[in-house]
Amino acid sequence: MPHFEDGVIPAEYSAYISRKTLLLIGLVGLSGLLLVTAVSLGAVRIPLADVLRTLLGQADNTRLALIIWNIRLPQALAAILAGIGLAVAGAAMQSILRNPLGSPFTLGVSQAGAFGAAFSVMVLGSGIMQSANAGAVTILNPWLTTACAFAFCLLAALVIVAVARLRGTTPEVMVLAGVALGSLFTAGTMLLQYFADDVQLAAMVFWTFGDTARAGWREIGIMAGVVVPAMVFF
Repeated sequence: MPHFEDGVIPAEYSAYISRKTLLLIGLVGLSGLLLVTAVSLGAVRIPLADVLRTLLGQADNTRLALIIWNIRLPQALAAILAGIGLAVAGAAMQSILRNPLGSPFTLGVSQAGAFGAAFSVMVLGSGIMQSANAGAVTILNPWLTTACAFAFCLLAALVIVAVARLRGTTPEVMVLAGVALGSLFTAGTMLLQYFADDVQLAAMVFWTFGDTARAGWREIGIMAGVVVPAMVFF
């Protein structure tokens, strides 16, 4: 930790913060470039210049504008929002635990969410197989599946917090407890998959992999309504 005397910030620490700030600005700029590139790629190749003109409201091709605004831009923004959410969750856990190994994966939270989704698909029947242009595997009730996944994520977090409060464990022990909890939920997910039929198994794997191909502006609004306040709070 830097040592401050009389409110004077050491030059080394100021230089360190400046480098970090420049790095973050560069990464934001790179993300913007990758966003435009992702929108331009697909079955219909759209030049970068046309993508920029369309995003600036100067489109001269209605068909390309529909592809960009209604299909590709929501998909790309959904991926960015998901990445922001994962980054915020990891940074918050690392700060709270004071351990660089802290993350939703090492604490078992992600595995608990996968188990909750598998439980919803198999026990509550929220996954089906159908023939559609968007794909054969469909989550019949995404709200129920998401709610179950979130509930089990909270359960995993509460178990870790309870262990810490009861035993007064160190951050390192909490991470180890999370790893054990993650293994337990992974085993539970595999058990459900073993007894699942073909349709249920396909729905479980599909949900676990994640997908932005069907994201629309409604989904973007829901994700932003969850991720942005959490990011501001943390």
